[in-house]
Amino acid sequence: MQPRKDNFYGLCSSALGGSILCACVDYHFAAEPLLLLDDLYLQQAVVFIEDAIQYRSINHRVDANSLRLYRWYYSRIWQWGLGLTIAVVLMLAFIERPSSFSYTSDPRFRPTPWEPPCGLTEGIEIVCLVIFAIDFATKSYLIGWEEFRKCKWLIVYILAVSASVIDWALTLSMYCDQNLRVRRLIRPFFLLQNSSLMKKTLKCIKRTLPEIASVILLLALHLCLFTMIGMLLFAKGEQNGEWEAYFRDLPTSLSSLLVLLTTANNPDVMIPAYSLNRGYSIFFILFSGFGTYFLMNLLTAIVYNQFRGYLLMSVQASILRRRLGVRAAFEVMFCQGRGQDATHSEEHQLSDGFIQWEAFRRLFDELDKDRIKEHPPKPEYNSSLLQGLQLLFSHYYVTVVGNAVALANVMCICTILVLDSEKSIAERDDYYMEVINCFFILYYLMEMSLKILAFGWRGYLSYRNNIFDGLLTVCLLVRYSVNERKHIKKVQYVEITRPFQCFS
Repeated sequence: MQPRKDNFYGLCSSALGGSILCACVDYHFAAEPLLLLDDLYLQQAVVFIEDAIQYRSINHRVDANSLRLYRWYYSRIWQWGLGLTIAVVLMLAFIERPSSFSYTSDPRFRPTPWEPPCGLTEGIEIVCLVIFAIDFATKSYLIGWEEFRKCKWLIVYILAVSASVIDWALTLSMYCDQNLRVRRLIRPFFLLQNSSLMKKTLKCIKRTLPEIASVILLLALHLCLFTMIGMLLFAKGEQNGEWEAYFRDLPTSLSSLLVLLTTANNPDVMIPAYSLNRGYSIFFILFSGFGTYFLMNLLTAIVYNQFRGYLLMSVQASILRRRLGVRAAFEVMFCQGRGQDATHSEEHQLSDGFIQWEAFRRLFDELDKDRIKEHPPKPEYNSSLLQGLQLLFSHYYVTVVGNAVALANVMCICTILVLDSEKSIAERDDYYMEVINCFFILYYLMEMSLKILAFGWRGYLSYRNNIFDGLLTVCLLVRYSVNERKHIKKVQYVEITRPFQCFS
């Protein structure tokens, strides 16, 4: 019989002065081995440490079944699958009717777009919506009803999924002849809901709007005031090009000064008036000086200050969540060590074999530091010849020489392209280009093979520039094995990209 565990959400809550009050779980069990309880404590501690590493909240269920479900939900497989589902549901817009997705944007040469049969995109979409519903149900169960009522994103999430399902059913009931599809407007929400960065950005924008409202109002008053002054100053008259081009009526005057506020039409907007009288330039100088160089900069400063303050608060909240996760893991292990009748103590003086809180915190501070990536060890050869080749081609200067050869390859391609720029594709003689490309491909292949010999497969793939070089070399080799001369431009473009690996 499994022990009965009281449901609770989280272990710790912050108190004044930064202290943390923690409580062990109250377990009621009868005739159960202590090993099960110890294993549960260990699982809780592992989950809390993972929460701390990922800056997640610890307000979730911590019984045995919920912990397994929680770890599965935040596993790489499920998160990548959820991201792929969001990408698929967003890319449906490219093939759904009406679609303008084609290889050319010119309507004269654009063929009739392919229209998928009724039910194809709808079938893909309902699968995505089912995955979203499973995601919502899992997340809601893990955090519990109390936390669910506080989370507005989850409430809007279920409303968005429900509205999408209803609109999907209406589409099928009308045999895909529905002109207005509301669920297309809802699809970007799924991306927002799954991205913590976008959530923070929206929250920051919400906080910033009241602060910048006064400056935006001041900008509007400034624009309206100078619009009326400009219409009075540049009234209709003989040889008045300013009135005819920029101040003919209220919408034209307002749009002209609005564009001038961004300096897009400066100084074109004042040239006709400046040609008549240089004094008219004072009007435009005052408008640009107060509007563009004062109010616009003030608006930018407010937005920057708000985002900077919110970023600081977000970092502080993330650090607090990490500390709570680490402290919760410590308290769980502490409860495991002291048993049910132990009492809390400030110093956490435990028996031998247990670690104190300060040492536990310092340990995780060390684990939080950036890791130094170590490459796999090089293979060992008995032959002196292979050892010499390994020493030679594992040196950094081999990469430098490879970059120089790739740069020479690009220069050869550019030279031939310049010489053949006046010739049509049919008139070009690609013999010299083929010879040059064949030489460089052989060099790239030799370089890749010798590097694999020097570093081994694992060592070779541990360097990003080697992966980049290897993929390009394989692509060029496959192309020349097929020997499709008509696609030589594509090969040139691939070769030109190789020198960019030196910036990685």
